[in-house]
Amino acid sequence: MTVQTFTTTTGATYSAESTIGENGEVTYAVKRIVQEGVIPVGSFVIHPDYDAEPTTLGLVNVQFGAGSAEDRHQRTDVPALGSANTPFVVGHKKVNPLEISQVSPILRLQNLAGAQYATGVHAVDMSGRSALRTADLVTALVVEWMKRDDLTELTAKYAEFIKAETTWTEQHAKTKADKINQLTTEIMSIGERIADLTKERDELPENGMTSPDVTPDMAPAAQLTGAINVLNLKRADLSAELATLTQA
Repeated sequence: MTVQTFTTTTGATYSAESTIGENGEVTYAVKRIVQEGVIPVGSFVIHPDYDAEPTTLGLVNVQFGAGSAEDRHQRTDVPALGSANTPFVVGHKKVNPLEISQVSPILRLQNLAGAQYATGVHAVDMSGRSALRTADLVTALVVEWMKRDDLTELTAKYAEFIKAETTWTEQHAKTKADKINQLTTEIMSIGERIADLTKERDELPENGMTSPDVTPDMAPAAQLTGAINVLNLKRADLSAELATLTQA
């Protein structure tokens, strides 16, 4: 059992006490650290995708609440990160760690479910603010899980439990390499397109205005410059994402 402290992307500080389950899953009992002290949040169970033959490799499952993996109504210490009317985050979410980047530092948790009580009631959609607060914490927990020294051992143990052909660390390495290749190809393609557009713009006649009704903003050179600027912004975003992957 270990305790670690971390700060999320939005600046929230938490402590998490982690314990390892019999199948390699890790339960994080989380508390929020504020100026007045600590506020219990709840438990999150993290392990690789539970599908033995996943359609998308390298996903991570985050379960809200300790206990049963099959029935959320049998769980304990369900996280409370929502509003006064819907305080509890329920269910689970599969996330892709490769989606964490400088451009998108917080994972998107689509259709996140909440409930008025931890168990025994129907789930409803969480508000945007509650969903962001949850996604912010989940992202930080997944990052902490991935940094574990025993990650390879834990994921191999979980793979044996679900009888998966490859461990999560191998899946993640493959999807990461594929993503790096994809980004590199896209960046090179955009660079070539920028070069072509720049050449086309530079070879335009000095006065591309063919009619008094054509404004400077509508001139071919201005349109080409606009397209180049858009591509430069996209290339910068992809380069930032690539930098995050290659440094991780």
